[in-house]
Amino acid sequence: MVNVKSVITGIKFSEQALGIFASEIEKYGRIETGGVLIGRIQDGVAIIEKATNGGPNATHKEFFFQADPNYVDMIIDMEFANSDGKNVYLGEWHTHPQTHPQPSPKDLRSLDEIADTSEEFAILLILGAIDFNIKRLPNQYYSIIKYKEEEDFFHLILT
Repeated sequence: MVNVKSVITGIKFSEQALGIFASEIEKYGRIETGGVLIGRIQDGVAIIEKATNGGPNATHKEFFFQADPNYVDMIIDMEFANSDGKNVYLGEWHTHPQTHPQPSPKDLRSLDEIADTSEEFAILLILGAIDFNIKRLPNQYYSIIKYKEEEDFFHLILT
């Protein structure tokens, strides 16, 4: 396996992913929403080809979001099959009722748990839902990666 610690430094979003972020934030406003991130690693960048919503049985609260596990598992499997194994689960995304989001201690614990059960790493993307605008994404996102065998979290730069 490739040592991804030394190569993943950035993150890039497809138009589909950006559209999901915008529509989910428009739908839920200051109530947290989210889903999973599906894509691939290419030239040191996490390419997010698809972002999902949380599914029909997701939990949306002011300071809490949990995706519907059956729904996101089904989408992950479908995307893997439809891309001939090129697009895989890369991590999670959710919103915070902030303009400039920061991960909470609970977010960091959750990412640590996800990374520990992954093959190599997991990504967490947090979007600020207040006055969200795709054109201001560089100022309204926080993205980190956690490697399975590392204690630290590493920031991913929008490319």
